[in-house]
Amino acid sequence: MTALPKPHVFSAADSKPLRWGIFGAGWISDAMVKTAQLNSTQQFVTVASRTPGKAEAFAQKWNLDSFHNSYEELAAREDIDAIYIGTLPSDRLEVALVAINAGKHVLIEKPITMDYAEAEQIYAAAKAKKVLAMEAMWTRFLPQMDIARQLVADGALGDVELVVSNFCQNNLEVTRLFTLGGGNPIIDMGIYPAALSQQFLGNPTEIHAFGKLHPNDIDEETHAFMRFANGSRSNFVLSARTTLPHWAGVSGSKGAITFGTPWFTPSSITFHESTFNGAQTTWVDELGIPEHLGLIYQVHAFAQYVEQGLLEGPLYTHHDSLSNIKTVLEIGNLIGTRYK
Repeated sequence: MTALPKPHVFSAADSKPLRWGIFGAGWISDAMVKTAQLNSTQQFVTVASRTPGKAEAFAQKWNLDSFHNSYEELAAREDIDAIYIGTLPSDRLEVALVAINAGKHVLIEKPITMDYAEAEQIYAAAKAKKVLAMEAMWTRFLPQMDIARQLVADGALGDVELVVSNFCQNNLEVTRLFTLGGGNPIIDMGIYPAALSQQFLGNPTEIHAFGKLHPNDIDEETHAFMRFANGSRSNFVLSARTTLPHWAGVSGSKGAITFGTPWFTPSSITFHESTFNGAQTTWVDELGIPEHLGLIYQVHAFAQYVEQGLLEGPLYTHHDSLSNIKTVLEIGNLIGTRYK
């Protein structure tokens, strides 16, 4: 029976506190400030929103020092080290450049944009200004994902051949997803399974997909099949109209791993021997940071990268980010979804 390694966790103790500002006062910014206040020494001190009254209400809710009705005003502050960007995907290029051109490090909510060229422009601007820019692919920084990477690196799975996942959640009432510029399920949700496949197999050389479209031609459900240069395969089901347990697995020539549900939040990981009904070994996350509170791991990693003087995150590079945007856009094009 294979013993599971301990996860490397990006912790508060190893992370120098940064003073953060926030662009956007929606639910994801709520989740970010909540977990920071509960699980770190990172200082989220101010927020900006262009919607009248929204920044003030957000600052009062989370007891922030101040608020701004202008992104430019917040970015000009000399006492702010980094900015978390939680605005709509269609706004990200504009507002990211406001922060970057002011010399601020930026953690940009996924998807970083809905356009490949815009994402390239963000990363190029950040490198020119010598600031860290990272897409907030928080799944890469979760404890169970670190265990998975260690198992693969140690050869416990053998040659990885297959990655299978689903993200099926009835989000038909989330109007943002079905509004042009709001994200589209294939980009907003589909970036997760695309990034999971990439983590273990690299970037696909062949993509096939079919799907179901909303009455306004935005995607509601997608079935994607990918092949990679070494012959390995991946497939996923993404649905914003139906719900299933959020499951994922990675299979190799010697064994397999499955993740607890939901696989893209702190959960668990099980190693399976390759024989039928073989022995299993499971690690369960009992670190006390469940569901979206797990956003904090990427924040701690980001703070450590800033202290190290890095301009991109080693666990989720600019190339990784751009490649995943390219993949989900191609899948969306194959099923005929509208983006603009």
